[in-house]
Amino acid sequence: MAEPNLDGVRRRIREIDGQLLALAAERQGLAREVGEIKRRLGIATVDYAQERAVLERARSAASERGLDPTLAEDLLARLIRASVNAQDQDSIRFSAAGAGRTAVVVGGEGRMGRWMRSFLSAGGFGVASIDPAGSAQACSEGEAALPTADLVLCCTPPAATAKLYMHWCARPPRGVIADIASIKTPVIPAIRRLQAAGARVASMHPMFGPSIALLRDADVVLCDTGDPSALLEVERLFQPTTARLVRLPLEEHDRLMADLLSLAHATAIAFALALPEREHPVRSTTFGALERLAANVVRESPDVYFEIQSRNPHSFAALERLRQAIDRVMHAVAAGDADSFAALMREGQARTHLH
Repeated sequence: MAEPNLDGVRRRIREIDGQLLALAAERQGLAREVGEIKRRLGIATVDYAQERAVLERARSAASERGLDPTLAEDLLARLIRASVNAQDQDSIRFSAAGAGRTAVVVGGEGRMGRWMRSFLSAGGFGVASIDPAGSAQACSEGEAALPTADLVLCCTPPAATAKLYMHWCARPPRGVIADIASIKTPVIPAIRRLQAAGARVASMHPMFGPSIALLRDADVVLCDTGDPSALLEVERLFQPTTARLVRLPLEEHDRLMADLLSLAHATAIAFALALPEREHPVRSTTFGALERLAANVVRESPDVYFEIQSRNPHSFAALERLRQAIDRVMHAVAAGDADSFAALMREGQARTHLH
């Protein structure tokens, strides 16, 4: 029997790759049809039971064909994520929440500012931007639209947002004013002053970065400023999506962010600083995962991350817990106390919430 021709085998692989991509595209098209049917019937986009059934079928079918079930599950999970993302985009577009309405994004040339501009445009808003980094014409158009815009969204750092709010107190914009500040303490007094001047003010915090592809994996914190109608306006922006909407009292936001941001960022920065100056010739999965996380954090804006740490009155308590945790690990290791170290591991298991 003749040996298989290498070029012929590679040609067949290319054909199969093309077929796989064609089938993936067809699958995503059908998923969009499913999303449309769900919208008409008022059914939620995400069906976790159905997803679980799909993944279980994939593992079973893979085993029958001698394929690694984990590979099959990973492949189908990626296709599901792409489908949900496409359904999310369609839901935003079909909801037309901003149809016939205008929005001004202050700080619209920043990374999150650009993301919010795109998001609002997909929802039907006519979007203008105010940002010194943009063109003079764009800024002029944004300034002209500001007084009568239906939504004014500040994607600026907390201190800059507070300064803007104080400036607007003399003549508040007519529409709902909202911020996406990661820290609310510097903004709260300005929010109250702006509200006293007659403005409708909301506050939110998208708990994701501008590179996010799937809002299903994201939380959006909606802070209660005491203006229910303004809060509802902001909440409606994300209702067509699969993002999880979490309401919090405005004054409680920073207490929570001390853990979710201050503690997390400081841990990543400390890990980066503890790395050796020279790269190791051998790597581990744990080391690689932590290094990638730390690398993402230390490449962010130092001004923004310093403000998150320094302007949150609850940050120091979180950082002190981090210091004490490192001390406890060092003490157990230095004492050669295996039982104490095991107790630390058990305590860590109880404190983590990933399953």
